[in-house]
Amino acid sequence: MPEEKLIGPVEVVRDEDGYWYHPHIPDFDEDAEAWKAWLEAQGLKVTGWHMDSDLDAHPYWEVGEAHCLGWNPETPIDDGWLLLGIFDTDDGPYVQWARREVTP
Repeated sequence: MPEEKLIGPVEVVRDEDGYWYHPHIPDFDEDAEAWKAWLEAQGLKVTGWHMDSDLDAHPYWEVGEAHCLGWNPETPIDDGWLLLGIFDTDDGPYVQWARREVTP
């Protein structure tokens, strides 16, 4: 089996609704175990939070808009974080960051 290439930061160009997903993340089709195994193989620690942790009001909640425009989540304080995605969930828009913790 060939060695998997480690992902790194890429240019973030959010779509018309403000969402974005790292282009080098494989499609896991909602398979949580495969996602966890991939993160482990990449040596990544993940953190994230929902938009409502940063904003008290937004059209997403107020009038049911489907976008997260105007939400610009800050990089976690520590160094070395890369953006994995800004995406919608059942609980609203979510940002996910990762940092390489170990060398796989």
